[in-house]
Parts: sequence; structure tokens; C-alpha cells
Amino acid sequence: MRRTLTARLMRGRPVMMFAAALMAAETVYEMIVYPAHLPVTTVLSVVHIACVLALPWAPRAMGAGVIATFLACCPLPDTGGPSLLFGTWLALVALGLHARSWRGWLWPALVSAARAAKFTIDGFPFDYYASLIMLFVVSYALGRMLAWRDAAASAERDRLRYERTRQRVETMRRESRAASRIHDSVANNLAYMAMRLDYERTRDVDDRTTELIDDLYDRAIDTLGEVRAVIDMLDVDAAREPDDDGGSDATDPMTGHRSESDSDDSDRPIDRGSSFPDRMRAGMTRGDRYLSRLGFTGDSTMIDDSRSTADAGPSCDADGTGISDGAVPSDEGMSREREDAAVALLRELYTNIAVHADRRGEYHVIARRTADGIDVDEVNDDAGPDAFPDKPSSGRGLAMHRRRFASLGGVIRTSREDGTWILHAHLPA
Repeated sequence: MRRTLTARLMRGRPVMMFAAALMAAETVYEMIVYPAHLPVTTVLSVVHIACVLALPWAPRAMGAGVIATFLACCPLPDTGGPSLLFGTWLALVALGLHARSWRGWLWPALVSAARAAKFTIDGFPFDYYASLIMLFVVSYALGRMLAWRDAAASAERDRLRYERTRQRVETMRRESRAASRIHDSVANNLAYMAMRLDYERTRDVDDRTTELIDDLYDRAIDTLGEVRAVIDMLDVDAAREPDDDGGSDATDPMTGHRSESDSDDSDRPIDRGSSFPDRMRAGMTRGDRYLSRLGFTGDSTMIDDSRSTADAGPSCDADGTGISDGAVPSDEGMSREREDAAVALLRELYTNIAVHADRRGEYHVIARRTADGIDVDEVNDDAGPDAFPDKPSSGRGLAMHRRRFASLGGVIRTSREDGTWILHAHLPA
């Protein structure tokens, strides 16, 4: 950013060095034209000149030194020697420019009082030296005015810097949200297609069908890899978290396309206008049905204890027919953003099961909402890192949900115990 006029004229060392050298030269000239009669006057004048020359590097300390030598020379009974006014004026400007509080005004007051006392003792009337006294005050006021202008320019620079930072953060947030939406939609559908094709080609099919499935599978995997690259580009500024699930980037099979052989209500998109328990149960029903198509066994349960447990709501198990107990829906205490975060995490859990769970074991998903918030627990037998080796990995799936939960005050914890994958998530109301 372009530097302000104040910074160029007063803060820049070359300009201040030039001003200090000019004032020191004027003082030296006065010493030659009006030689001092007392040695102490000469010594103080030399120290005064040295302090003036050092002003650019230490304005407050050297400014105080300039004022001190001026005050020391005032009571001396010496009719010769320099006036020391040039250096004093410059020192007052420097002190005003670098003052940190209102106490800085004591400098011009002190100098004016000392000089007025000297003129009064020598018998001069006030109107004789009034303009000189005003120059001391004006010099310090000039420094303060330049400092205020510099502060205003600095505040404007800070405001513009803050605005640029805010816009950059907002852009990063939008890109992160876009990456999350792509991850939870486009990549999810492609991953489910690839898993379904991989599962179908293990059945007894003719060679032509096998060739067709292999071609579609390869194209789905290639396209999923490109989508992963886009997600990495959009989410490049997000902090990458350790993935202790061996594949937290797993995508979501729950939003896959409807199958002609299984075209029922469970394949319809989840309505965001529904109540939170209904949205969770719909997601569980869809996830259980998709996992059942892939050969998995397990069940999901949604329990709503936010108001009561008098009534029950259905949730399907892996064969699409089981019923788990719930309670009456209630959206009190749970914001839409927290609801969306919980539903999105549910999708990720079913994807992780599809990619990493052992089909020979069982999985269990339990979501419970209370007055304190919502808890989600999931367990499954771990099939190891090679359950779906062809799927491109970005390492951002569960990590994005961890960051989202953390931003809402929640937490996601994962662990492995004796070949069993365990996840617990909590989101406060």
C-alpha cells in the first residue's frame, strides 16, 4: 500500500536525518558567530548538537536530551553561545510525533516556562517573547497533528486489511462449504455406483454383462478421482486432521440414484422441511437399505428424548423391515445448522461402513436426541484398509465433519478395539 505523506516526511529516516543535520548546522553556525563565554555552555551546546543528530534513531530519548540541555543552558549567566532554539523546535516536533499520552504536553509547557522565566529575570516584557513561547507550543502541536493524521491513515490501512482478510476468510468458507457439498453429493453418488457395480460383478453374470460392468466401474472410479481433485483444490486451506479410520474420506451411498428393482419411498431425497427425527429416520432407512443391497447386515435406531418417549417412530434395519423404537419429533433446542451437521454425519457413517466394514459382521448406528443435544454412536467390524482399494482417497471426509462439529461446539471421537471400529459424536443443543 502506498505510504502516507506523514510517513514519508516525518517517519522516514532520510528526511529526519536531513532536518536534524540542518538544525545542527544552524546551531554550529551560532556557536561560531556567538562564541560562549563559559566552558559549561560550550559543553552543553556540543551535547545538544549530538542529541539533535541522534533524533532520527531515538526520537523520544534524544528529544528529552535536547530539551534537557536547553533547560540547563537557560539559567546560565552567559551572554554568548548559541540559542539552541532550532534543535529544541525539532525535538518538540519529534516528541509530539511519538508521544504516547497527554503527558507529552508537559514538554512544551516546561520549555515555555523556563524560557519565560529567563526573559522575565533579564527584564524583557511579555510581548517581547510571547511569539517565541507560542512557537514552542506550535512545534509540539505540529508533531501531534502529524501523528493524528498518521494514526488515521494507519487505521484506514488496518480497516482495508481487515476487509481483505474478511473477504478471504469468507471465500475460504464458501469453498469449504462447496467442497463439502460436492463430497456429500456428486462424489457420494459416484462412490455408491462404483461399490454397487463392484458388488454386482461378483455374481454369476454373462461375459457381455461383466464387460459392461467393468467399463462402467472404471469410468466411475476415474470420474471420482477427478471429483476428489476438485475437492482438494476447494478445501486446500482447511487443516487436514489425522484419519484414524483408515479412510475417513469415504463417500455417501445414501444419495445414490434410484434402482428400478428397488424403487420405493426410501430412495427419495430427504426433505429438509421435515422434522429432525424424521430426517434422521429417513436417512437411516435409506442407509440401511443401500447397505443391504451391498450385502451388509445391521440396524439403525433414532431415539428422541427431547420431550418424552411416549410414542414411537419407526426406523428400518438392514433388510428394510425391522423396527426400532423412537419418540415423538421435537425440533426445540436444535438449530437448523446443527440438524444439517448431524444428518450429514449420518451419511458419512453409512459410507464408511460400506467402504471399510466387514460384510461378515454386523453394524449398529444409534442416534439419540435429548434436551442437552444429540449423540450419535456407530460400531462395525473392520475389514481392513483393502476393502475397497480402487476408490480414490482425499483424506477429507470425516475430517470435514470434525471441523464442522467443532465449529458448533461438538466433538467426534473414533477408536479401534479388537477389530471393531467405534465412533461417538456429540453436538450440544
